[in-house]
Amino acid sequence: LEAKMAALERRLFGKKTEKLPPVAKELKPSSTSAEDEAARAASALQTRRERAARKAAVAVEREVHHEVPAKERRCPACGSAALKPLGAGRRTAVYERVPDFFEKQVHVQEVLACTCGRGVVTAPAPPKVVDKGEYGPGLLAHVVVSKCADAMPLHRLAQRLERGGVPMSRSTLTDLFHQSASVLLPLSTHLLHCIASAEVVLADETPLRVLDVKKTRRGYLWTFLTQTPEGAWLIGYRFSLGRAGKTPMEVLGGTPGALVVDGYTGYNVVTLPEGRMRVGCWAHVRRRFFDALPTAPEAREAMDLILELYRVEAQARDAGVVGTA
Repeated sequence: LEAKMAALERRLFGKKTEKLPPVAKELKPSSTSAEDEAARAASALQTRRERAARKAAVAVEREVHHEVPAKERRCPACGSAALKPLGAGRRTAVYERVPDFFEKQVHVQEVLACTCGRGVVTAPAPPKVVDKGEYGPGLLAHVVVSKCADAMPLHRLAQRLERGGVPMSRSTLTDLFHQSASVLLPLSTHLLHCIASAEVVLADETPLRVLDVKKTRRGYLWTFLTQTPEGAWLIGYRFSLGRAGKTPMEVLGGTPGALVVDGYTGYNVVTLPEGRMRVGCWAHVRRRFFDALPTAPEAREAMDLILELYRVEAQARDAGVVGTA
């Protein structure tokens, strides 16, 4: 091996290089448990100091004062209205989102004390999505919209919030997202009930990768939508780890009407034998004729007929007669 290395060095450098002496491995003395504990404590202290510095570096901070309502400005002990401020008030820090920038709102609740020395009245605390939470409803709405509507991964959103002056970690953001989902569960459930009560419902499912322990797995995002008589679209989502008909059954089971879907058999549970009338999709039918064009030019005739149907539909929509009989 040394001869081959020497030959390679002569080819590269034109002459034989001096053989370097072997390098002795320098053994690092093992640290004692006390030293390890001290190092971990110092690291934890540094981390806490960095987090405190980030919280103190919020770009915008303002106070929002809350006064005791007029009907409550009486001593709960003696009923007297001779109340006076008790200190600077109760302070609560809440991170809230306002358009184009973030701010740290310091809510100051007025505290009044009676001259009798026995009664204290405090202004109501500001409403919060999560009890004792330090993030306002506007910020939570921004997180949900960024994740669901803008497909922003939470770790990138955490970085964006940090740049905006809001101290945030990925784990905290994940907790806030799940807490928001729990708070909005009644609303999402009601939305799916409204869609299921419609005469015509469209549905489809989309595969997506879901994080698992040291790997990912496949999940499915089911979409159910309908159009109101006023023309507004109602869109509801349901996630599942499988593609079986369990999800359509949970959302649409036992409801009458028409269901516009593709040929997937998972929707049979809500259409057979007694259920919604299954309606095919012309876009899926046209796709088959389009694929057949290279070997079957006569498929163009069917595509032209479908095009005429699309034109009639567009004319009906422009005339405002869609959905009428």
